[in-house]
Amino acid sequence: MQREELLSQLRQYGLENDVPNITDTNARFLRDLIRIQGTKRMLEIGTANGFSAIQFGIELEKTGGKLFTIEFSPNSYEQAVHNIWAAGLENTIHPILGNALDEIPELTWFFDFVFIDGMKRRSRDFLELVWDKVPQWWMIIIDDVIKFREKMVGLDEYLKKNTISYNVLPIDPDDGVMMMVK
Repeated sequence: MQREELLSQLRQYGLENDVPNITDTNARFLRDLIRIQGTKRMLEIGTANGFSAIQFGIELEKTGGKLFTIEFSPNSYEQAVHNIWAAGLENTIHPILGNALDEIPELTWFFDFVFIDGMKRRSRDFLELVWDKVPQWWMIIIDDVIKFREKMVGLDEYLKKNTISYNVLPIDPDDGVMMMVK
């Protein structure tokens, strides 16, 4: 199966089954960032059915990069693994089943790009855990920061307390991402 056909099927499945996949506009934006930055090692928090991981994996395959993606739900994880294999990206994307709060501290690598799209009320915790795993001048992006900002408990306080600069980019008509370059 062609990757674009698979992504189209995953998009449709996501819409019909309320899978929290990123939008196509957001996917294009993030893929452009990966390509422009020449990302080599990326971390994604929140895999769902693998739609975004496959989007990122397509670009990382071109840069020789790797994606590590963490998913909490066993069912979603199994779907993602199946879809990653169907896309032929099993050598580029490394799914991890587990709670990101437990898994992130166990990761021993640095990441030049982190995409946080897990449980919104844990966004602050995820950011705090990944902060030291991202070298200076590299990027952290948090998804859904306009639509779900009120669910991101403690995020604003954490950013302010640690004097972390960020920009909120309205990527979609009703939502956007928070971008931090460390």
